[in-house]
Amino acid sequence: MGIIGGAFSKLFGFLGDIFGGLFGFLGDVFGTLFNFLGNLFGGLFGVIWDVIKWIARAIAKLFQELFDLLVSFFKVIYDVIEGFLYLLYMIGVLAVKLFLVIFEAAKVLFSFIVGLGRTLGSLVYSPRGGGGHGYSEMIGKLFNSLEVMQLNSVAYILLFMLWFITAISAIKLISSIRVGGD
Repeated sequence: MGIIGGAFSKLFGFLGDIFGGLFGFLGDVFGTLFNFLGNLFGGLFGVIWDVIKWIARAIAKLFQELFDLLVSFFKVIYDVIEGFLYLLYMIGVLAVKLFLVIFEAAKVLFSFIVGLGRTLGSLVYSPRGGGGHGYSEMIGKLFNSLEVMQLNSVAYILLFMLWFITAISAIKLISSIRVGGD
């Protein structure tokens, strides 16, 4: 079995080397093919992943712009409401100021009427009981002594002129009041 065993051994060794080289070659070809396909699909999926990331960023930017637009829209609405409420507030302030001006004018008119009534009431002097200081009694004696001079008419005219000048001065003073209070 030496020669035949050696021949078989050489044949199987030769066939083993051929098949080993063939399978090594096929292994290298398939390995290179799989590496190529892996790199190709890896690159392709990388490109697809980059496209997905780009689309996601674009959608996120779009939503951010829409959100900013929505916030700006509501900010405008809020500013309009704020302006309207400020307008209502200022109308209220104006109404209060107008009421105060009318109230003060009514007070001046009332004081004017009371002053006119007192002036007209003081046109006729009637001495009353003394206040304990002696002036009322003295003025009563003075009026009784001056009755002979018939100064009542002159006194009425002078009192009316005094009241009239005071009224005109008060009207000028009230009409000269400006917005600033000067």
